[in-house]
Amino acid sequence: MFVLPVARLRITFYSTAVLAVAGAATDAPLWSIAASLFLCVAIPLAVAFQSPQHLRALFVPSRAAEPAALTRKDISHAQIH
Repeated sequence: MFVLPVARLRITFYSTAVLAVAGAATDAPLWSIAASLFLCVAIPLAVAFQSPQHLRALFVPSRAAEPAALTRKDISHAQIH
């Protein structure tokens, strides 16, 4: 099973929410606003279905949630030694 990082899902969730608000503010077609709102509901449901403990992390990011990924410099340094 492939798991996406919560940070990436959070960016997608907030982006679709901004698109929904911007669409409503600029009189965009109703279907585009409805599609954005559908995604704003579907993303948290999918996260809750896959991993309920990540649902809170989707809305409220924690600084101590997960360590940052290794950079290329860290990886190359580890391969040399």
